[in-house]
Parts: sequence; structure tokens; C-alpha cells
Amino acid sequence: MGMRKAISEPPDIPLEAVQCLLTRVIWQAVADLSVSAYREEAENFFNGTAFAEYCDILGWNVRRARASLGRFVDSGARISGNHMLPPAASAGLTATG
Repeated sequence: MGMRKAISEPPDIPLEAVQCLLTRVIWQAVADLSVSAYREEAENFFNGTAFAEYCDILGWNVRRARASLGRFVDSGARISGNHMLPPAASAGLTATG
């Protein structure tokens, strides 16, 4: 019976860890915007309630976050791994493969 109670309680995870994970999920979704196979799913994420909830947990204004991420994507910059690439570098990557 003690096990059942322990399982039903949420784990005690520090807010900083949750915020770090959510930030990584958001940046992965930004990277997915540049992949045609994932673009629609990423757009749905950014327009949906999950992104708004993530912003709330992160302390971000959802409207500003969407606008800022939109500007980033529109700038032509891309994300490779954990690194942001400026438009010239990402153009070079697509040209060379």
C-alpha cells in the first residue's frame, strides 16, 4: 500500500530543471521548423496551448515569445545541435550539404 501512495505523488523536480527541459523542447521545435517533415507539427506546437503553458512556466509573455521566435525564424538563422547559426552560415550548410 505504501508503494501505491509513492507512485501517485509527483516527483519533486526543481523548477530550474523543468525550465531547462522546456527551453530545450522549444529550441528543438524551432529547429524542426526548418525541416519540411516536421514543420507542420512544430507550427501547431507554437500556435497551441502547450507552448502557452511552457511560456507561463518559463515566465515568458506568450505573445512576445511567439513574435520573437517568428523574427528569429524569419531572419533565416537556423539551429544546428545546440548552436544557433547566422543566416550566412546556415546558407553555407545547405549549399554544401
